[in-house]
Amino acid sequence: MSGIVIVGTGGMGREAAAWIADAGRGDSVLGFLDDDPGTHGTEVAGLPVLGGREWLAADAQGDVEVVVALGGPAARAGFVGHLDALDRRLATVVHPSASIGPRCEVGQGAIICPGAVLTCDVTLGRAVIVNYGAMMGHDGVLGDAVFVAPGAHLAGNVTVRTQADVGIGASVIQGVTVGERAVVGAGAVVIRDVAPDSTVVGVPARPIRGGAS
Repeated sequence: MSGIVIVGTGGMGREAAAWIADAGRGDSVLGFLDDDPGTHGTEVAGLPVLGGREWLAADAQGDVEVVVALGGPAARAGFVGHLDALDRRLATVVHPSASIGPRCEVGQGAIICPGAVLTCDVTLGRAVIVNYGAMMGHDGVLGDAVFVAPGAHLAGNVTVRTQADVGIGASVIQGVTVGERAVVGAGAVVIRDVAPDSTVVGVPARPIRGGAS
């Protein structure tokens, strides 16, 4: 068996199915996977829910590719680790309306949503999500499983480390580093480095959990 399966039947999973279709690969989508047994055997967005993660362990599934459409960075990273243990391949989804400039590197399993912009010399890790209308400037780096929400603007030379979450409409000025597993709140304006495992909100952004670097 070959084709694409999408992990997660929530909003991100349904959006991913639509974006794969927009990219001309809709016929290759076999269905969804979800660890909620109540979803198994049902249909979501016209596609079957095939089972949970155990479905991937069966040899009969062959050379399937997997889109991990889970919004939470920790959940996404955890499922990617499960796929690595099974030696399953991640599928990368790039919507045709996204703009990806020269010398950008998009890691395996990334989801680049409609209207997203990577200007030039941007490096994305594995299983990153750059949501619709988000922009990342030159020489930016996103670590594995980072989530960049809709309408977020990251200026040049911004680094967002593994499993961090940049909220909807947030702005990050040039040269700033957002630490591992940090959360940047919706609409925040980040003008200084954000410490790992902290949450920052407001204009300018200030910590409400953990501390700023």
